[in-house]
Amino acid sequence: MRALRAGLCAVCLGAVGVAPSFAQAQSWPFDAAQAHALQQAAAAELGVAAQRTVDLPGGLTLSLVLVPAGEFHMGAPADESPLDPDESPPVRVSIAAPFWMARCEVTNQQYRVFDPAHDSRFMDTYWKDRVGPGPSLNGDTQPVVRVSWLQAVDFCRWLAQTTGAAFRLPTEAEWEWACRAGTDTPWSCPGEELFRFANYADATLQTIKPWALRDPDHSDGQAVTAPVGQFEPNAWGLRDMHGNVAEWTSSVYLPYPYAADNAHESPEAAGPRVVRGGSFDDRPRRVRSAFRLSYLPDFRVYNVGFRVVCDARP
Repeated sequence: MRALRAGLCAVCLGAVGVAPSFAQAQSWPFDAAQAHALQQAAAAELGVAAQRTVDLPGGLTLSLVLVPAGEFHMGAPADESPLDPDESPPVRVSIAAPFWMARCEVTNQQYRVFDPAHDSRFMDTYWKDRVGPGPSLNGDTQPVVRVSWLQAVDFCRWLAQTTGAAFRLPTEAEWEWACRAGTDTPWSCPGEELFRFANYADATLQTIKPWALRDPDHSDGQAVTAPVGQFEPNAWGLRDMHGNVAEWTSSVYLPYPYAADNAHESPEAAGPRVVRGGSFDDRPRRVRSAFRLSYLPDFRVYNVGFRVVCDARP
């Protein structure tokens, strides 16, 4: 395992006092086979399948994946990406209870059941002498964008009322644990295979932003947001955790070390909220598992959307 700096502190998320389970007893990092075993063990403990589908109005559905409990080192050592010092110091974090997470980002079609008037608009094109409207971001199966954190929270409330399940945004720690799926590497996949798992700024971006910083050696075939679920999943079956669109979390943006029992997760706290995962317009370093950005809660950003979670235990 990659060497991490000393002095990691322990914090706890979710239910307090949960008896140690198979999932919590395993060491981290672990490989894809172990990740699958942890997921299946958590499902067996709960007496459920590792995947479920929730019905939405209008005949739509929402696919969920069970993410087991466990512990990991959140963040990245300073030498992983020197341009991103806000990911350090790493901290030992315990995800004390399993939870359901949406397999994919919320789509335009799903969001419009809640807000029929929503418009994700288009992606501007940037040429030498002009800026103008380019590819649409409004496709039914493209991830919804230009939704503020406040609007994402309102969607979660509506979804909870509609389905009877306590949907919410993931915490920053839950998001990273789910994204990593047992890995301690910069991405949850091999770096040389990132284009198979993530829609990020690569050679295809040149068609709309000729001078954009990008990876010119690979092409994922998507200039802007891709229909959700088109790229390969991580070991827990989650798709588009790297790239496509960045995702709102519930967490307040504060310096590390992360601690669940302070202002990072205070529901009353004001200030910017963390977004995770990077987007189609971000280079590989900005779609890493540990990468974090922030926006004010009322900002509506062209490459930021969200996915939902709900607790697995009654």
